[in-house]
Order: sequence, then structure tokens, then C-alpha cells
Amino acid sequence: MEANNRFSKFVPDRLIEAREARGLTLTELADNLKVTHQAVSKYENNKAQPTFDTIEKMSNILEVPVTFFYKSPMESSESVVYFRSMAMATKKSKNVHARKIGWIKEIHKYLENFLDFPKVSVPRIITRDKYIQTDFEEIDLMANYVRKSWNLGNGPISNVTLLLEKSGIIVARSPFSSYKIDACSIWEQDERPYILLSNDKTASRSRFDIAHELGHLVLHSNIKMTEFNNKTNYKLMEKEANRFASAFLLPSSSFGTEVVSTSIEHFISLKKRWKVSIQAMAYRATSLGIFSEFQHINLRQRLAKNNQLSSEPLDDVLTFEEPSVLNQAIKAIIEHGVRTKQDFLRELSLPRGEIETFANLESGYLIQDIESNVIPLNFKRKD
Repeated sequence: MEANNRFSKFVPDRLIEAREARGLTLTELADNLKVTHQAVSKYENNKAQPTFDTIEKMSNILEVPVTFFYKSPMESSESVVYFRSMAMATKKSKNVHARKIGWIKEIHKYLENFLDFPKVSVPRIITRDKYIQTDFEEIDLMANYVRKSWNLGNGPISNVTLLLEKSGIIVARSPFSSYKIDACSIWEQDERPYILLSNDKTASRSRFDIAHELGHLVLHSNIKMTEFNNKTNYKLMEKEANRFASAFLLPSSSFGTEVVSTSIEHFISLKKRWKVSIQAMAYRATSLGIFSEFQHINLRQRLAKNNQLSSEPLDDVLTFEEPSVLNQAIKAIIEHGVRTKQDFLRELSLPRGEIETFANLESGYLIQDIESNVIPLNFKRKD
């Protein structure tokens, strides 16, 4: 009877979620399970119940706890997940990261049961649901407005990730090396924003990625899915987010006055101060009219000649910005005895390794420690 009750609670949507999070097609999962494509389709469409042995196999293949398949899914959303991606990014890779950012939201929602997170103070400047192209000069003004609303002044930002976390955004990292995506973000109505970043980037490029995602949140967070799926719109929105990131990180009123040479040595000194890649700074200088197109191309050619396009000077020196809010929250509830590590994992029912990665926890942190000296023993006194 107990087994039947458990099987009756199997949640098909969780199977779809786990399969897409692992980048598997129906056929690929079926081959791994050694069942037919039609059988997996029936499981996902709630037309058949998998046996417990099959569920255990799913758990191993998809690297999720068995209990994951019995947990009610979060409410689905029609909000757009924005991807900072290369042109060759596939629908499969986008599904993987959309599912991962959903898990980050699930972790945060669980933690909200115990802790208050920073209030969201991100300006949602453009709120229309239809895409209309925004002039670059206007985007510069919007970037300056965000800086002003956060009292940043016009100088370099010491830590962009920490700034966004203090502004109520949940930020996490994950390896993206096998996918042509650099970052993704979402901001649903009546929710807080979430950003997932690659941890495979250099410090300066990662700062630009997170500023790019902030651009999407400020400029495009209410856009309808149909507008986003239009390829022309998507390309324009990517350019707008890039422009926002450039203006946000490198304000014309300050950065523009500091560019006094086209030498690589000068740009190395600027990179040390602004913590932005040489190539991004050169592009910004060109867009501001400080560089001619010829000077921009010439600087890139000199970088290429020195094999410094993919690995720039200072890439191994600048400190990588690590997210901290999920890390602090999880440690707070565990170290203050609100939940044990076992309770935390059981109630959340998400993959332990991924939770540790998203929250920037040490690998193995959530493995329950068992003290060896569980029975107190005292030596007898000899009278």
C-alpha cells in the first residue's frame, strides 16, 4: 500500500525538468533507461506510471534525488529567460540553463522561509511588453540613472556582483564550458531577478556578463515571449544590453576623459583600474568617438599579434567576483541549527552538487558530518 501511494505521487513535470536540465532528448533518455521512446513519452504525459526501479534508474541517469520526482513543481512562468549567448547556442543548451535558473529560484524560495533577503532596488525602466528599439544615447542615460539611483558616482565599481546582490538580485554561477552560453537571467512579475553566470570566464569578462544581464533586467524584463523569439528583435536586444553594460561599467563622463593613448600599456593600466577587458574598453572608446575605427582595429591587431585576444594581460591577476548571498543564507540556517544538512537536502530535493555550485559552497559541504565519539566514556576511578 505504501509503495502504491508513493507511485501515485510521481510528478511527470519533474521528469521533463530533469531531462531538459541534463540536455537529453526523449530518445536519449529512453536508450539510457533501456525502454522505448513511447514509454518515456507516456511517463512525461502522465499516461503511465514508471516502476520504482525505473525511477531509481532515472535518478542515477539524471543525477537528481529520487525524491525529486515526487516533489510538486514550481509554478510555470511565461517570462523570458535572457541568454548572453554565442550565435550557435542551441535550443537544448538554452533549456539546460533555463532549468538551472529555475533550480536557483527554488533554492532561494526555500531559504526565504527562514531569512529576509535584501529588498529589490533595481530600476525597471522600460516596462512595455512589446519590443521597440531604444536609441544608444538614451541607453547611456539609463545606465547613468541606475548608477545615480545606487549612489555609485562615476568611478569604477569595486564589485559588481556584490552590488547586484545588495540590490536584491540572486546571483549564482555554474560551469558553462560545454554550452555556447555566457550567462542568463530572468525577472518575473512580482518576483525578484535571478542571474546565472558562467564560472569559466575571466574576471573582467564575467563583470561585463553580469552588467549585460542587468541591462536586460532594466530594459527588457517585461517583453513577451513572442517578441523575444523574433530573431531580429533578439539581436537588437543583445546589442542594447551590451551598450548598457558598457555605459554602466565605463561612464563617458569619467572613463572617456581617462583614455589618452592607444597603446596597449595604457589600456593595461586602465584595465587594472576599471576591471574591464581591454577589448571592451577599446570598443567603448570607439563608440564614444575617442577612437577612430582604424585605431580600434589597429589595437585589436596588436593584441592578436601578441596572442592576447583570448588571454589578455591581467586576466590571471584580477580577482574573480564570487556570489555570496546564497552561500551566507545556507550556512546561516545550518550553522545556527535551524536545519541539519540532511534536512536541508531532503526538504529541497535538488542535486547536492549543483546546490553547492550555485551557492559557491565548498564541494562536499552539504554532506552530513557524523561525529565518531557519539558515546561519552569515562574512566573508572580506582579507590
